[in-house]
Amino acid sequence: MATTQTAPPTAAELWTVIKKEITGIQLLWEAVNGLYFQPSGKDWRALQADTPMLIHLTQTALMESLLMRVSRLMDPAATGKLTNLSLKQLVAADASINTDEKAIRAVWDGSGLVDVRNKYLSHNDLNRLMAADHTLNIPLEPLDIEALRQLAEGLRTLRRDVNPKMEAAAYVDQGLDKQVQHEVETLGDALRRGEIFFKLLPELKSALDAVEAQQ
Repeated sequence: MATTQTAPPTAAELWTVIKKEITGIQLLWEAVNGLYFQPSGKDWRALQADTPMLIHLTQTALMESLLMRVSRLMDPAATGKLTNLSLKQLVAADASINTDEKAIRAVWDGSGLVDVRNKYLSHNDLNRLMAADHTLNIPLEPLDIEALRQLAEGLRTLRRDVNPKMEAAAYVDQGLDKQVQHEVETLGDALRRGEIFFKLLPELKSALDAVEAQQ
């Protein structure tokens, strides 16, 4: 019986999925940026005094997910016999976005994130783990954080510029990043109100005791 071969996806089909990946990266960046890298995140950091391990684990998980999602998009079109959903795969399907892909790849290649991905995320480097103290978090320098910011913004620009080529229509940004920013601000407000409340507890208790004494 003859085996039916599946036709490779078209550029438009690849783009439909890649757009969703870029949106996920955009939202992850807004979350980690708002919670950890902005002055407004001081309320979230204040929570570390009560739950330091949980806050640290959350940051590690968010940063690793962000870096892995970015790096997967920067993978070659194929790895061995496996076909990758990547920007290179999209270029292979439609060469018209070659310049757009090169712009974002220049940021990736010029950063140290490739080494971070290879040393800490892609596999457990036996020699490194045996020679150094084991830590859960991956080491990221300020330059690495800045590179992630540039990549998140660059991918957003790529999505805006490539969409007319793929779908003959402008990309309508849904503003989901604004929703994440709003939720981060809401969390900060809740933490701040809670901190103020607990600071006022002794005064509230004294006032209640005084009222009870008069009754």
